[in-house]
Amino acid sequence: MLRRQLPAFPDKAATERAAQKIQELLSSCGILSNELQRWIEEIPEAMRKRLIEFGLIDNRKLSENIGKPLLSHLEDFCEGLAADGRKEAYKQQTYNYIQLVLDGCSFKTWSDIDGNKVKTFLAKSRGSDGYGERTYNTYLRAFKMFCAWLIREDRVAGSDPMKGHSLIKQTEFRKKRRALTLDEIQRLLEATEAAPGRFNMSGHERALVYRLAIETGMRYSEIKSLQKLSFSFDIKPCKVRVDASDCKGKRTDNLILMDNTANMIKEFLKDKQMQDKAFVMPHKANAALMLKSDLKETERKDDNGDVIVKAIPYTDDAGRDIDFHALRHTFITNLALAQVHPAVAQKLARHSNIELTMKYYTHVLYKSEVEAIGSLENFTYASQIHEQNCTSVNSNGQKNVDDGSIKRLSA
Repeated sequence: MLRRQLPAFPDKAATERAAQKIQELLSSCGILSNELQRWIEEIPEAMRKRLIEFGLIDNRKLSENIGKPLLSHLEDFCEGLAADGRKEAYKQQTYNYIQLVLDGCSFKTWSDIDGNKVKTFLAKSRGSDGYGERTYNTYLRAFKMFCAWLIREDRVAGSDPMKGHSLIKQTEFRKKRRALTLDEIQRLLEATEAAPGRFNMSGHERALVYRLAIETGMRYSEIKSLQKLSFSFDIKPCKVRVDASDCKGKRTDNLILMDNTANMIKEFLKDKQMQDKAFVMPHKANAALMLKSDLKETERKDDNGDVIVKAIPYTDDAGRDIDFHALRHTFITNLALAQVHPAVAQKLARHSNIELTMKYYTHVLYKSEVEAIGSLENFTYASQIHEQNCTSVNSNGQKNVDDGSIKRLSA
């Protein structure tokens, strides 16, 4: 039997506890409990190095990372996101989400992490005066992803403290949008074509961007990323390619263009180089402002300056907005109105699951249900009572002299 000496602590109780933990370490077969790992993180670094030298902690990567601050792990995690092709904005945003949880819960090392404490901390800021359910899930998803990465990379030992903590079902949608009607689409495109330049874009260029969003469902950032070489005009039907690095689903897609739109974009791009941006669009923070300005252009006045057609409102009476993403809503809603099969609509919308697509179909179906109930107005009980009072039978059941027939109501 090989005997080794390990300098311990001046305090007898601490030394006895260390002896107990070392015995647990010998019996662990390399599988560290959270309590044992916490003890290893707390002991002096010199003692920890000796345990590694003795082979009591035999996983090299784990040995290198025990006691390492979570913020250092977080930096490595985000560098990995960049290596996976994630954009700098996504990397920084994810870092901020996770750092907020670490700071808010005072987590310094892996053994500090408590899943219930994370959810409690996030829940305190959720509500009418804070962020909503979607943002809550965003923070929680990012932190769960970070914890899973730590375990997958063998940087920590033990079970995942976030494994049993699921995202909540989103029941509220703070940002309300609505789809444009066919008449509103035509008015917006015509008004924008005739509108003056703004945000370094001509009215024609902005109209092409709106048209592309309405007819393909492309998001603002996706259209902004397009180059001339993204378009294929020499095939039928013409297509536009969205690279994986530029779209939400991180998958390259080739979207079908309508012939008229393809011809207009081809003409617009004819003097540009293949590597040039297709559209010189402002920062996404100005996307809503740009569209809001063009919606105002849909107002029509007569020669006396009196308004004869009101502008399409950015926000309607129900509090629903027409921001740029509402153009994507318009695309999917129109698929539902055209009775495109939901599975096909899901593919065209590039949704990850059918539930995302079906909410648009549900809205359209609800409108149809309202119209259907309205069409039954002539068959309602109240209408029939009104008809009965006009028939040849009076309130006493006597036959009226002006009509020899007796009308009856069926059950």
